Amino acid sequence: MNPLLLALLVAAPVAHAQSGRVQGEVVITVVGPDGKAIAKEDRSGVVVYLTGYTDPPPTEVARMSQRDKTFFPSVLPIVAGQAVEFSNKDVVLHNVFSRSVARRFDAGKNRPGETYVVTFNKTGIIDVYCDIHEQMVATLVVVPNRAYAVTDKAGRFELKGVPPGRHPLFAVHRRDEKSDIARAEVVVEPGGVARATLQLTETRADDTHLDKHGKKYTPRADYAGKEP
Repeated sequence: MNPLLLALLVAAPVAHAQSGRVQGEVVITVVGPDGKAIAKEDRSGVVVYLTGYTDPPPTEVARMSQRDKTFFPSVLPIVAGQAVEFSNKDVVLHNVFSRSVARRFDAGKNRPGETYVVTFNKTGIIDVYCDIHEQMVATLVVVPNRAYAVTDKAGRFELKGVPPGRHPLFAVHRRDEKSDIARAEVVVEPGGVARATLQLTETRADDTHLDKHGKKYTPRADYAGKEP
C-alpha cells in the first residue's frame, strides 16, 4: 500500500479520537408579572456555539420553509459560507427578506412551490421576516465552525467534534442583533468532555419590526398563485 495513503488512513481515526465534546445547559431568566426575575421553563431554541477556529462549510444546503404563515425551523444555525434554501410550501405568496447588517437580502414574491437560495459568508445574527405577513419571524445564526447546537426544552446542549484547547463559548437566544448573548470559556481535553452552564436574560417583549423598506406594515391581502 502507498505509504502516504496508509498514513492518511491511520491519522484519520486518531484525529477523530482526539476531538472532545462540550455538554451543558442554558438557564434563561425572564421578568414575571410582578416585575421580579424568574426562571423560564421552556429553554429551547437557544443556539450554542464555539469560536476561536474555523471549519469549511458543509456542502449540503440548509433549508428553511414557509408553511401556515410560519418559518420552519424558526431558529437555524449554519456555518459561514453555507447556503440556505427558502422554500414556499404554503398556499399563498411570501416575500422572505432580511435587513440585518450581517446579510441583507430580498427574495421577492415567491409563489407556492418556489424556492430562493442565499449564501451567508459572514458570521452574525440574521433576522428573517416576510414582507407580506408581519407575524412571520425567524433567526439565522451564522457561526465559524461546526461545533454548534440548539437547546432542547430543558436547555441542554452538546457540541461534538471539538478540537482540544481553550475555546470561547456563546449562547444566543431569540431574534434581533441586539439580543442578549451569554459568554463562557471551556477547556477541552483530547477525547474529553467539558461542561458549562450559560445564563441568558430574555429582554425582548415582542417581535415588532419594520418591512423591507424600513416602514411600518400596512394591511395586505393574501394571494395564492399570482400577483395582486
